[in-house]
Amino acid sequence: GLQGRVVTPPFLLVLAATGAVFASFGILVVALPLYIRDELGRSDFGVGSAVGAASIGAILAGPVTGRLADRWGRRVFLFGGVLLMLGGYLVLALQPPFAAVVAVRAVAGAGEAVFVVAAFTMAADLTPAGRHGEAMSLVTTGSYLGLALGPIAGDLAVDHAGYTLAWILAAGAVGIAGAVSLVVTETRPLHEEEPSRALLPPRSALVPGLVLFLALLGFGGFNAFAVLHAREVGLGRPGLVFLVFAAVVVLVRLFGRTLPDRLGPRAAASTACAAVAVGLVIVAAWQSVPGVLVGTAVFAVGQGFAYPAVALLAMTRSSLAERSAAVAAVIAFVDVALLSGAFLLGFAAHAYGYGAVFLFGAASAAAGLAVLARMTPRPATIC
Repeated sequence: GLQGRVVTPPFLLVLAATGAVFASFGILVVALPLYIRDELGRSDFGVGSAVGAASIGAILAGPVTGRLADRWGRRVFLFGGVLLMLGGYLVLALQPPFAAVVAVRAVAGAGEAVFVVAAFTMAADLTPAGRHGEAMSLVTTGSYLGLALGPIAGDLAVDHAGYTLAWILAAGAVGIAGAVSLVVTETRPLHEEEPSRALLPPRSALVPGLVLFLALLGFGGFNAFAVLHAREVGLGRPGLVFLVFAAVVVLVRLFGRTLPDRLGPRAAASTACAAVAVGLVIVAAWQSVPGVLVGTAVFAVGQGFAYPAVALLAMTRSSLAERSAAVAAVIAFVDVALLSGAFLLGFAAHAYGYGAVFLFGAASAAAGLAVLARMTPRPATIC
């Protein structure tokens, strides 16, 4: 019956909105570094600053959104996030100077986090107990499908019509998500427990968050420099790196979607950290077009399991009244990793070249493996 189903019409609506938002993000991932390098004439550090500004906005907005969504419901934040992103992308279309680009990315980054916290929490709300890992795998598959299509659109727009079209396409994608978010109904579960008045993340989500941070630190550098590294080793269409990455993540999350629930979140997270480390070592050591693509694929297997496994870990360690706060905490650690990755690895790229960036990320993922090994099992609460 309906009790056991993950994929229901409301779930598909949330999935569609999420895919549209990440398509807009995918357009920016390709277009923004090129715009800052080629049009605004900034350095690698400038690229890292703009990419990082989005994370700062997200880190400030996400955890607070999680806490408030446990009190006020999810839907208002789904729509609010859309409005912030839409405003940011339309300002980019006016071709503002570099300082304004950084500020706009911070605001749009906050909007992304507000939206994603609401959408991912809704995905968990709409799913039966014991299937939350699967829900996280599926909703993030929607996000990666967007992230796979966005860069292609961004590449083509920039090549054939310039950057303004890219920003307008990004705004259009977010507009679609806005339309969906008006249709979807509130999902906050009814429970006896009073939601916390705190604004900071719940303690139960901090160690899982740390693991995700370590696993994804290399992704910050990958996001910022994979396109430039691919161009250096002679890949004609650098957007292809993100296509391979996103395609592998989607396959892992579709066909392996029940694995975090079946293996248990710790074993799945350990697998993720190991694959991330191996993949990044390959990218760093085998400096050629096949090396970049093979390494990216292995790295993507780890990325595919990392978020669903850790989100499940955080949810099994938290109560129903702080579900959105737990999801938000884990997402915030993703943003902290992307931010520190882009900045720290920006310095590494500047000093030692792009290979060092990927080795640093591999070492970090290996540290995540160590934290998981030492983690104390917690009795699972019903999530």
